[in-house]
Amino acid sequence: MSEMKTEAYINKIIESTGLTRKEIQNMVEDKKKELKGLISEEGALFVIARELGVDVKEENRDLMKDIDIFISDITYNMKNINIIGRIKEIYNINKFNKADGGIGYVGSFLLHDKTGDIRIVLWDDHINVFNEDNFQQNEMVKIINGIARKGKFEDKEIHVGRFGKVILSPDDVDYKKYPKIKYELININDVNLNLKSILLEGKIIQLSPIKEFTRKNGESGKVGSLSLLDSTGSIRITFWNDDTEKLEDLKVNDVISISNLNPRLSSLDSKTIDMYASKYSVIKKIQKKIQIEVGLIKNINKLQENRGIVSFKGKVTSLDDLKEIISKSGEPLSLLGFIVSDNTDWIRVTLWREMAEEFSSKLSIGQGLLLKNVSLRYSNFSQRNEISTINDSTLELIDLEIENLKTMDLSKQSFFSGNYVKIDSINNPGVVEIKGYIAKDLSNITIYEACPKCLKKLENCDCEMREKTEFRMIVNLIIDDGNDSIRTTFMGEKAEKLIGVETDKLVQIKETPDFEKFLEKKSSEFLGKDIIIKGKAKFSEFSSLYEISVYDFKYLNIDEELERAMKTIET
Repeated sequence: MSEMKTEAYINKIIESTGLTRKEIQNMVEDKKKELKGLISEEGALFVIARELGVDVKEENRDLMKDIDIFISDITYNMKNINIIGRIKEIYNINKFNKADGGIGYVGSFLLHDKTGDIRIVLWDDHINVFNEDNFQQNEMVKIINGIARKGKFEDKEIHVGRFGKVILSPDDVDYKKYPKIKYELININDVNLNLKSILLEGKIIQLSPIKEFTRKNGESGKVGSLSLLDSTGSIRITFWNDDTEKLEDLKVNDVISISNLNPRLSSLDSKTIDMYASKYSVIKKIQKKIQIEVGLIKNINKLQENRGIVSFKGKVTSLDDLKEIISKSGEPLSLLGFIVSDNTDWIRVTLWREMAEEFSSKLSIGQGLLLKNVSLRYSNFSQRNEISTINDSTLELIDLEIENLKTMDLSKQSFFSGNYVKIDSINNPGVVEIKGYIAKDLSNITIYEACPKCLKKLENCDCEMREKTEFRMIVNLIIDDGNDSIRTTFMGEKAEKLIGVETDKLVQIKETPDFEKFLEKKSSEFLGKDIIIKGKAKFSEFSSLYEISVYDFKYLNIDEELERAMKTIET
């Protein structure tokens, strides 16, 4: 602010209060010290005027004319922010316990101007603005003396604390510069983390049951979700607490529009964006057919660069046997996995239920195949994109000539002899190698606090001079080789390698609803996957069966195994 405008503030305060210039200057210095450098001299004068009840609207109008700041101008740790925009979305108010034992409140809303959106976070008494009749979407609002901070999801936010102000429906703003927000429909494939308050339209392809949970503070909560599909892809949308009631009248194959959604990077998969609904999200059933018809991708290697719904063709180069796996509910499910290749790359395809049973008798090595409207998803298990089907998917047997087919090559350096034993022949303790497939849902992951020296649970540790502890992970998988099944145990680093997440990170979500989602996601990746395991077989007094403690494992490479078998026959 110019010296002239500083004088205008001082003169207005002198006229209205009778304070001397010296007294006002002392108050400015005190205010700057109080705010620890967060405010300029001009800002301090504005706050002092407001506290003294001095009307400085005219002077402030001049200030705002000179300083036009937009959302795109905001940088982390920027202070004394004065910004204007329209309310795009309103979020919840939350209560929390302060360090001094008192109760605090925090609420937020999404501010929009011509350059973008940003979350405005209000603390304590500022949340009273939520009770104003005109605090609603598309209303104009001015923020005075905000501070930019990094949000929970690494995005920029403006916080308004004790020394800031929220002015609803300001009378010193040219409203023509801030046209009303128009909510535009976007395609699922265009969703990105820079977008806020998103409107989507599509067909429900999955509805997860609503689940109740207990938070660490003892409060109960609810969570539910749906998967939405449009012509460009599919995405998961999560609803919390009272908002789960919006799912009650929905069913699979309903076509809906849903507004006020916000994207977040999945905490469980760095390549996936999830959507979250709010209390302002509105779901409408619409009479519309969603046509899923995507263009044909010519080369399979391009599938590793895409996501969503795709169509492509290739030849079957590897085919598993039809498997039966057990879901978490105990339901037996048919599963068929195979590899489709062309001369550029290969990709794994998984079929479920009736489609798995149908194509287990139709497919053979070398068969040409056209896959239309199938779902492309990244698998942490294989570290690649893989293919699964949806209701709109079709598979068509075709004649296809392709030379120099690319085949799967997942061989890794590992100390395996290749002398596999049948699971039903394990009746003595000792080191064994088995190959089979993961036949049951991942029901839990055990994490315990351990001694870093002996790796035992603390209550079982006899070590002396233990200065610290560490968390260790245990994962159990049921492996089936077609003759029998066996329980296998992965511990420590082997468990982390299998799951693809460090134990310390998993501890942070263990007591949250996200952990259940994590188990579901991992189960969908694991079920039916072929795996080779080396470990120590030992008899369990608890189950009265032999189990395997895993030393090492790798994923089964059909081509590699065929080559090994041929060499064995030749020798």
